[in-house]
Amino acid sequence: MSVSLIMTNFSAGELSPRLGGRVDLAKYSNGLALLENMFTHPHGGASRRTGFRFISESLGRELVPAASLDASTDWTAGSGWTIAGGKASSDGTQDGPSILSRDIGLSEGKVYEIVFSVSGRTAGELTVSAGGGALSVPVAADGSYSFRSKCGPSASIEITADADFIGALDSLSVRETGPKTRLIPFEFSTEQAYVLAFTDKNVRVFKNGGIVVDKEGRPVEVSTPYAESDLEKLRFTQSADVMYLVHPEVQPYKLSRSSHVDWKMELVPFTSAPEDWNSEKGYPSCVTFFEERLCFAASPGKPQTIWMSKSGSYEDFGVSSPVMDDDACTYTLSADQVNAIRWMISSKKLIMGTSGGEWWLAGGSSADMVTPNSVMVRRETTHGSASIPPVVVGGIMIFLQREGRTIRELSYSFEADGYVAPDLTILAEHLTRTNSITEWAYQQSPDSIIWMVRDDGMMIGLTYQREHEVVGFHHHSTDGRFRSLCSIPGPTQEEVWAVVERDVEGTTRTYVERMENQFAGESSRDAFFVDSGLTYDQELADTVFTGLDHLEGKTVSVLADGAVRPDVVVVNGSITLAAPARVVHAGLPFVSNMRTLRLEGGSMTGGTAQGSMKRIAHVTVRLFQSLGLQVGYDGDHLERAPFRTSADKVGGAPSLFTGDYQVKFNRGYDRDGQIHIRQDQPLPMTVLALIPEVSVYS
Repeated sequence: MSVSLIMTNFSAGELSPRLGGRVDLAKYSNGLALLENMFTHPHGGASRRTGFRFISESLGRELVPAASLDASTDWTAGSGWTIAGGKASSDGTQDGPSILSRDIGLSEGKVYEIVFSVSGRTAGELTVSAGGGALSVPVAADGSYSFRSKCGPSASIEITADADFIGALDSLSVRETGPKTRLIPFEFSTEQAYVLAFTDKNVRVFKNGGIVVDKEGRPVEVSTPYAESDLEKLRFTQSADVMYLVHPEVQPYKLSRSSHVDWKMELVPFTSAPEDWNSEKGYPSCVTFFEERLCFAASPGKPQTIWMSKSGSYEDFGVSSPVMDDDACTYTLSADQVNAIRWMISSKKLIMGTSGGEWWLAGGSSADMVTPNSVMVRRETTHGSASIPPVVVGGIMIFLQREGRTIRELSYSFEADGYVAPDLTILAEHLTRTNSITEWAYQQSPDSIIWMVRDDGMMIGLTYQREHEVVGFHHHSTDGRFRSLCSIPGPTQEEVWAVVERDVEGTTRTYVERMENQFAGESSRDAFFVDSGLTYDQELADTVFTGLDHLEGKTVSVLADGAVRPDVVVVNGSITLAAPARVVHAGLPFVSNMRTLRLEGGSMTGGTAQGSMKRIAHVTVRLFQSLGLQVGYDGDHLERAPFRTSADKVGGAPSLFTGDYQVKFNRGYDRDGQIHIRQDQPLPMTVLALIPEVSVYS
C-alpha cells in the first residue's frame, strides 16, 4: 500500500550529511541534502538563482606615466630613437634591431594588456613586449594595436625597431590583466549608490549596471595608496558623500565624491591626531561612527584601544582644559588576555568584536552619552571574532568566529539579560568545515540573503529571516572562482555585484559581474540564467551576435526569443545561431541541483521508514513559473519532463508552467528514497513543494 507524503517547504536549506540520522529534528522535514545554484525563499520554496551579467573586465592601473613620451628621461634608447613632443621616433639610422625600454615595475609571470599606436611609418617593422615576454605582431602600418603579453624576467616595457624602421610610437598604455580586485559599496541613497573596484593603487567606479566614464569616454579612475597586498585589510565607513578608509600600515584616508565623475582621495586632515598613530606604531585598523563621533580602533601598537573624535567634529581629536563632555576620548579594553579589536558596529551601544570575545561600549548609564568621563565597557561572549566586519540584519549582528568558519548571530536575550551568540552553521557545518569565509554581503531585498565568498572561490548563500525562523544555507558554483562581493541599493531590489576569476584561453582573467535581478517575468523571453552573459535586444532578427570577446573559445548556452538553442562556441568574439532571433541571452552555462534527504514517513507499522526498503511510484512537483525540469532518484538517473504542448508554436518558446507536474519514477525498491531535481538549461525553475507517493516494505 502506498501513501502520499508532502514536503511543504525547504526553509532549512542544505543540511550537513552528519544530520542524516536526525529525523527527530524539526528542520529535517524542511531540509535538503543538496541545494546547488538554487536558494530558498522565506516563503518556503526553492528557486534557481539568476545568472551573472558581464559588466567589465578588471584591469590594473596605468603603469606608463603620463607625458612619458615628452622627454627621454627614464627611458633607455638604442640607436635611432628620439623621444620628444609626445612621440618616440625612429629615423632608420639604427645598425640593427634597436630597443627602446623603460622600467615600469612589471612583475614576471603576470599578463599585461599593451595598447599602442604608430604613425608616420614609411619603412620597416616595430614590435612590443613586456619584460622580454611574448612579442606583439610586427607592426607594418600606421594605426592602433592591442595585445596581451606574459611578462618575462625584466620589469621593463620594450619597443623594438628593426634595422630599417622609420616611424613613431605616439601612444603607449600598459595595464595588468586579472589583478586582485576588491569591491566596496559606496551608498549615499538609492539614486547615488556605486560599486568601487579597488585594485593595486587604483579605483574604478561602477553604477547603473556599467562602468562610469568621463566626457571622453574613459573610465573614471582614482589613485589610492593601497597596494594589492593591502586590499584584504582595508576597512571603511561612510557619511554622506565621504568615505573614511583605514589600514594598519597606512595613514587614514578619505574618498570624497562631488559628482558621478569627480572623485578625490586624500589624507584625512586631522586636528590633534593621536600621538600613537605613526609609522612605527602603525595606524587604526577599524573605523565606524557612533553617537556623532568618528571612532577608530586597533592599531598594531595599541590593539585594544579605541579613539573617538569630538562630538560632531569627525576629524578633530583635541581635548580641552578642563575636559568637556564633547571632547575626544580614548579608551583601552582591560581583560585577562589580549583582545585585539577586529571590528566595531554602531547600535544603541558600540558593539565590538575582538580576538577573544564580543564587547559593548556605552555611556555611564543607559541614558548617558559617551563622554571622556562617562563610559562603560562590558564583555558579553567569549567566542572571538574574525577580522571581517559583521552584517546587520534588523537588530541582529551576524559575525564570523575567529577561525572564519563558524557563523554566529549576536543578539540581546531577555532571558539571559545580555547578549548571546548561537552558532548558525551547526546544521550546515559541511559548507565551511574545510574552507573559511573571506568576504560577505547582505542583500536585504527581495529575500534577505547573506552572500559569502569561500576561500576556494565557492559562493555560499544564507537565507535569513529570524522573525519567521528561516535560516537556510545554499551553495553556488560557476565556471570560475568568486573572489569578492558587495551589495548596493537598486531601483527594484538590492543588487549583488561580484568579482569572478575565469580561465579564458589559458589565462586567468578577472571580471566584474552583476547578479541579474530575481526573475519575475511572465515569459521565458526575459529569463537570464547564464553566467558572465550578455543580452542582445534588437529590432531585426539576426543570426550573428558579437561582443563576447571575454568568453573567447568558451562554449556558451543560448536562450533566443525564450527558446533554448544548442550550445555554441565563441569564435573571434561572436556566436552564430542556426536561425535568426531578436532577443538573445548568451553566457556560460551552470547547473542547478536539488536533492532531498532520506524520506521519513509512509510506514504502515507506525514505526520509522529509515532503513526500510521503499519505492517511490511517482512524485508530484509543485512548480511556479518554471520550464525545463529533470527528476530522478539520483544525479545519474534523471528524466527530462516535457513542457511543450500542442498549443505552443512550433519553434517558439513554451509558456511558463505553474502548477503540479507529475513524474513517474523508473526504479524499484531502495533504502534511501531520495528525490533529485536538476535544471541544466538557461531557464527559470521554482519548486514550491514535493509530493511523492511512497510504498514502504517493513
